[in-house]
Formats: sequence, structure tokens, C-alpha cells
Amino acid sequence: MSHDPMSSFEVRNVLPLSICGLDVSITNSSIFMMLVVGVTCVVLWLGTSNKGLIPTKLQVTVEKLFFFVGNIVKVNIGTREAEVFPYAVTLFLFLAVGNAMGLLPYAFSFTSQIVVTIGIAVAVFIASIIVGIRTQGTRYIRHFCPAGIPSYLVPFFVIIELMSFLFRPISLGVRLFANMVAGHIMIKVIAGFAVSISSVAVLTPLAAVPIAFDVLLNIFKLAVCGLQAYVFVILSCMYLAESLETASH
Repeated sequence: MSHDPMSSFEVRNVLPLSICGLDVSITNSSIFMMLVVGVTCVVLWLGTSNKGLIPTKLQVTVEKLFFFVGNIVKVNIGTREAEVFPYAVTLFLFLAVGNAMGLLPYAFSFTSQIVVTIGIAVAVFIASIIVGIRTQGTRYIRHFCPAGIPSYLVPFFVIIELMSFLFRPISLGVRLFANMVAGHIMIKVIAGFAVSISSVAVLTPLAAVPIAFDVLLNIFKLAVCGLQAYVFVILSCMYLAESLETASH
């Protein structure tokens, strides 16, 4: 196994495929995406298939997860939470499980690929525009013109609001990408130091210190994985809430 911290981010073709000249090869990234979807579906099915009166521990966990995401949607969306909840819980599970799975040995973290994170962010961005136009029609563009400003400042503020609007998918995708890459590099570098120090001090109690520190760092990184999915879903819901609510300008 390579000790290069960047080697774990390399996308490799597992099954080369080409359709009409278009490269649709199956890569390690796409395999882990499908694996995350499969694992999540199985866990949710097992957690909701209980027909008895006494819920299982897995069922309680799944229900608490649904309540957790439901509260996020309720706070940010309001009365139309039921329309957004399926999307929000799907997005949260996909990102949270994908982030966490990347911590496993020999696993591939697809959320550390900027093309993936930006792709998801662009999909959210386009969806918010479509929802906004369908819900508000031409009134949707009023969000780019803050209320109560002098008419001679309108073009200036419209440009600022438009630039901020267009940078949403970039900031949303880069935030997730940067945190995942930084975390994985830090863990792998410190793990390498831990192995080196432990091999030198193998006969002393100090050998356990770097390993214990690396374990604690992995626990912290696991919390960050969930936090990044949480932030991504919150921002996505905020964008959708803006599209679902009529501008007051």
C-alpha cells in the first residue's frame, strides 16, 4: 500500500467502457458511490421492516435520523417541509455515509473529488432555480434586487446579488471537498508518523501515544464527516426555501 497521502485520491478505471465514443468506464469512485447507495438502502430497509410493537435498536436509530433531518427541513423550509424532506434525507445520508466510508482502510472517499462535490452542488443549484421559476414565475428575479434601495443603486446591487448567487455552487462544493481532502491527508500523514514512532519506541509505553492520538483523530474526523453533510443539507434547504417563498421586494 502506498504511503503517499495523495494516492488515496487517485481515480482508477476498474472496468473500462465506451459507448459511442463516450467514456463511461466504471471507476473506484463510482463503485463506492453505488456501494454507499446500496448499504444505505439495506440499512433503511432493515430499520423500517419491523412489524412488531417493540421497535428494534436499528429502527429507533433510523427514526431519530429522520427526526433530525426533519427538524433541519422544518426550521429552514417551514410549512412546505414535506415537499423537501425526501430530498434532504437522501442527500444527508448519501454525503454522511460517503464521508464516513472514506475513513475505512482501502476505501475511496468520493467526496474528496471536487468534480463530485461541485456536481452535487450544481444539481442543487439548478434544482433551486427550477423550483423558484415554477413557484414564483418572473417574480423570482426580485430576489436579485434588495428592497428599499434608491433606483440609481439598483444595477450595482443586482450585479452583487447575481455574483453571490452564481458563486453558491462553487462555495458549496469547494467547502465539502476541501474539508474532506484536508482531513484525509492529515489522518494519513499522522498515521505514518505514528507507525514510525511506534517502531522506534516499540519497547516503551510511548509507543502507544501516537497510535492513541491517531484513533482520537479518526473519531474527530468521523464527527466532521457528519457535520459537513449537515452543513451541506442546511445550505441546500436555505437555497430551496428562497425558491419556495415569494420575494417581498
